[in-house]
Amino acid sequence: MSEKEVSLILRLEGGIADEGLLDIYDAANTIYGLARAVNLVAHSFSNNEEVRKKNQSAHGAKAFIHSSKKGCFEEQVDIIFDHKTVQKIGHSVLANTFWDYLNWTWHASVGLSYEPKTPQVIKVAEENDLFIYEIADALESPMQLVHRAISHDNSIKAFLCRPRVGDSLEFASSTLDYVSIREEQTQTEYILGNITRVNVLSQFGRLFSDEEGRVISFELANPDDKRVRGLALKSMQHHNEGETGKMSLKVTKIVSAQGVVKRYVVHDILETN
Repeated sequence: MSEKEVSLILRLEGGIADEGLLDIYDAANTIYGLARAVNLVAHSFSNNEEVRKKNQSAHGAKAFIHSSKKGCFEEQVDIIFDHKTVQKIGHSVLANTFWDYLNWTWHASVGLSYEPKTPQVIKVAEENDLFIYEIADALESPMQLVHRAISHDNSIKAFLCRPRVGDSLEFASSTLDYVSIREEQTQTEYILGNITRVNVLSQFGRLFSDEEGRVISFELANPDDKRVRGLALKSMQHHNEGETGKMSLKVTKIVSAQGVVKRYVVHDILETN
């Protein structure tokens, strides 16, 4: 089965971008962030939701960028999926499925809601409900770079566009606030909560924070600590059995520029009884 090409456009509007110009460092950071974000999602799409945080090319796909067009600031990227990925996904549905996957992951990375629409992406969301939080975390740094021009001029907006279809995602000052971490606290504190989901193969999970009154994603500071991982699983099991599963969680907080707790880093877990 042949390869399959999928194209996307990142277009910047407002401010100096309307003249087809950007500060050279803003432009370089935007393109670098775009490259990282595209490769990260293309790799995950081609490799059963494997999330890679290092700046590596995608396996199963190659991305190419077109030369910039005169008179505007927009970058077109062509992603070519190899025959193995095409065979796995299906040649006729790959483009729609990838665009659904791309929208889902990129929306999550900037704090926007998006409901998957294609059967394959819906299946991923149902069977691996922690994946979206893990990849959103990995996309945080690339998205900060994509927003670099917006950080210097909030009249600038960026748009993710599907050729011949239209815009599907807008980046602006509000999404910049979400991806901009105000601080990762160095001082630890204890909160009460219970683990609602934990991935046995990674350090990521979800917990209900009594302090915040909502479910928030977390990562284990030391995923090899068998005692802490065991208590996380115990909390989840007790919660699933109808008990509270409450634990005392030693955490640091990662806070957005809006002052919202985006996720916790869990350093230790103690039983409350």
